[in-house]
Amino acid sequence: MKLRPLSVASVYLVLIALTGTMTSGALAAVKTSEINPILKSAASSKALSNPGIVLLDPATGETIFENSANSLRKPASLLKLLSATSLLSYLNPEHRFVTEISTGFLPNTLMIAGSLDPWMTEYNSLASKMGRVSLPKIVKTALKKLDADNGGPIKTLNIEYASMYKVDLDFMKAQFKDRDIKVNLLKVTNAEAHLYAKDSIAKFESPTLQTIIDWMLLWSDNTLGDRLALLASLKAGFGFTESGIEKVFVKTLNDLGIDSKGLNAVDGSGLSKSNKISAGMLAQLLLKTYNTDKYGTIYSGLPIGGISGTMRNRFIESAPRAIGLVRAKTGTLNGTVSLAGYVQGGDQEYIFVAIADQIPKGATAAKAARVSLDKVLAKFAKPIPSSSPSPSEVVENLDGSAVTSNPSP
Repeated sequence: MKLRPLSVASVYLVLIALTGTMTSGALAAVKTSEINPILKSAASSKALSNPGIVLLDPATGETIFENSANSLRKPASLLKLLSATSLLSYLNPEHRFVTEISTGFLPNTLMIAGSLDPWMTEYNSLASKMGRVSLPKIVKTALKKLDADNGGPIKTLNIEYASMYKVDLDFMKAQFKDRDIKVNLLKVTNAEAHLYAKDSIAKFESPTLQTIIDWMLLWSDNTLGDRLALLASLKAGFGFTESGIEKVFVKTLNDLGIDSKGLNAVDGSGLSKSNKISAGMLAQLLLKTYNTDKYGTIYSGLPIGGISGTMRNRFIESAPRAIGLVRAKTGTLNGTVSLAGYVQGGDQEYIFVAIADQIPKGATAAKAARVSLDKVLAKFAKPIPSSSPSPSEVVENLDGSAVTSNPSP
């Protein structure tokens, strides 16, 4: 069993949920023979409209249940699991992206040696709160130096840049334009960006890749999903292009020993309805990365049902017994509801994937599908018998401090 430490507030919610479960019956895992009818009923559920479903035992790799496991489906945001896995195949979770700005040898020239930092932001408040690189701060810092070297406010600016996203450059250019500065952009290589740099002005460093992936999975950030997939394509040698995304996804699956036949990927976010993958492929992906250290951030970054991220409102009304016992990536498109992750079933943890991409369009059908999935998982989601805390127990927080279940206001 893997458990990621929760915040203090999250611990209290889990304790409340577990209390209700523990007073209602035994905590031992539901037998496989009992799970199959549960999932068979889900597979024939009108609310899920013939979904692709897979349930695996990660300890043995055994397939406990499957329905249309190999049929190609629209995964929605479940595709972000593949974006994260693909990039982690090439970059360490502790990797940080560095952007250096310098003056050039020519007057009024700014050199930007980037690293395709996927998490730069247009908002200083977000940058300050989350340790992200602020594009306005880059502009302000650069201008302070350039104006000083010029002996007064500059009116024209040449920017020679490497490894920057176009949308980020466009934002910076607009910031300079708002100050009545005319900007000329010239793309160069990273080697040239360093070679022609005169005086370093500042270096800006991103949080770790693990932090970035955690956020992407927790809140299903579409921009990050696409950018991480593009970075993986670049690192794999397929270029920083959308056409390389499918190639790196196929390579990632094949390198993990997973059959990628039929996979179609046109983005890394899952927004396109042209994306196709099977529930079986995703289940195998979760299985292969389950006990591999370099992919550990995928498990730890998944939102927890009733607690965090895109799962924060799940189970609370539909199936409260399962609060805190499901960590999974959610997916939603018009006509698609999907879920993939891990379910704690007493002394047994399961890998679960469900893709319902044949449901009617609209919010009503989507809500019905989510509720149906929640209720299905709640039928075999249970806390661990030997280590389930009670409300009176003391919980050890991340920093080692003791926290009781009755905090001060």
